[in-house]
Amino acid sequence: MGRIYSGFEICAALVPKMKCIRLRKYNHGHGGLFTDLFHEHFPAHRISDDASTEMMKALVLHYEGFDAARILRCYLNKRGHKPESCDPFQIRTEYPEPGVLRRYCGGDIQAWVDTVLAPSQFRRKVS
Repeated sequence: MGRIYSGFEICAALVPKMKCIRLRKYNHGHGGLFTDLFHEHFPAHRISDDASTEMMKALVLHYEGFDAARILRCYLNKRGHKPESCDPFQIRTEYPEPGVLRRYCGGDIQAWVDTVLAPSQFRRKVS
């Protein structure tokens, strides 16, 4: 069986009942590989899963510097052809560590939100 938890970019300050959002930018070989753009914690009850997905999309679009027409096309459905839709977002889910769910999206600008779903499994001490 493969590894269940990615262990990628775990936030040491994450605690139950809070969410952690992070954004970073790929530098295309200029300087460090990535630049951290934003990292903040907020109460989990302040935003739904659907709203946090839309927030991630909005932050990625902002940092990508998309103009209004491109942003509009990112939110159009596939019915019809004018204007053409363009959905660059694929929301993915992973488990960076026990008890934590991560939802992420992006390309050169990456955003993710970590949420503690199982406090009893989260960072428990092994005796």
